[in-house]
Amino acid sequence: MTRAAVVIVVVALIGGCGPSSSYRVSVDPHGQKILTGRISPAILESDSSFQWYKKNYDSFTPDSASVAFLSSAAKNIHFIVFGGTWCGDTKRELPKFFKTVSLARIPESNIELYGVDRSKRSSDGLTETYDITSVPTFIVISGGKELGRIVEQPEESIELDLMHIVQKK
Repeated sequence: MTRAAVVIVVVALIGGCGPSSSYRVSVDPHGQKILTGRISPAILESDSSFQWYKKNYDSFTPDSASVAFLSSAAKNIHFIVFGGTWCGDTKRELPKFFKTVSLARIPESNIELYGVDRSKRSSDGLTETYDITSVPTFIVISGGKELGRIVEQPEESIELDLMHIVQKK
């Protein structure tokens, strides 16, 4: 077993021990780390393979009116997010989404984040359930019903598009 394979196995075993950690780690032929299954922003923040996350999170300043609206109107909204750690659109939009919901004080328990492989599949079958064909996909749910989704890139900006979707409820 190569050293890289041992490291991958150890990381997968350690990462899979937590109560909300149900993801798999793989490395593509170019050496890029891919996470599939349920993940968290903390995983992306703490892993040096995903330096894009912190960089893009820190450099983004969301529209304050949208954040204020989401802070008051989206406390009971549920978000299901699918992204690819290998995907340029995910690298751009995922940190913006998490910065927006963090500033809006949306509870982490209201957000589910799933990593997908290059075929846009997760290991749990949810990509088929939610008909995921492109990433990132941000699904906004209220009362068990989908209000809307943002696919690949927002029409205006992540925070404005989220505000418009939540206003529909």
